[in-house]
Amino acid sequence: FELSNHNMTATISILALLTTLLALLASPTPCLSSTTTTTNEPKILQTTTISGRLLLPSVLTNPSPKKSHQPPVVLNSTRITLNDGTHTTYTQPDGTFHFYRVPPGVHLLDVQSRQFHFSQVKIQILPDALDSPKCIEYAFPGAPKQAISHPLELTAHASYDYFEPRQGFSLMGIFKNPMLLLMVATA
Repeated sequence: FELSNHNMTATISILALLTTLLALLASPTPCLSSTTTTTNEPKILQTTTISGRLLLPSVLTNPSPKKSHQPPVVLNSTRITLNDGTHTTYTQPDGTFHFYRVPPGVHLLDVQSRQFHFSQVKIQILPDALDSPKCIEYAFPGAPKQAISHPLELTAHASYDYFEPRQGFSLMGIFKNPMLLLMVATA
């Protein structure tokens, strides 16, 4: 019976605490009420559009004869994000892109391309100047900052090469092998 009395006492004290808490929340005391003024005017959220275009330098669009087996370069599958994915869009076949309904604040634009490396751009949109955002380009983290204009024009800095061509057979490579050198030295 001691265990059930203990449980009953705990239940009663919890109920008393909850009753006191509800009474405090329901009372119009100045220490618990907030002083907010409400107006009947609807609050309109001001937004803007961020536009731009991705460009490729001629060095990257004209592959060398060794790389002629590669498919032609297109940018219509390039994903562009703001603030690590809060806004996402893809480029059009001509490389243009648009972000609609972007609120004021500081945003980080990142181009996620599998083929090319583009700069990151920090964009500051002020509520008073929605049509003229301030844009700063970073070639890579830690690089010098460079102011750029809006609409953005981002040029690829480099292309990614995921694979290296396989080296051909070399008779000299056999003689440079450490195992072969050990076998010749011990014989």
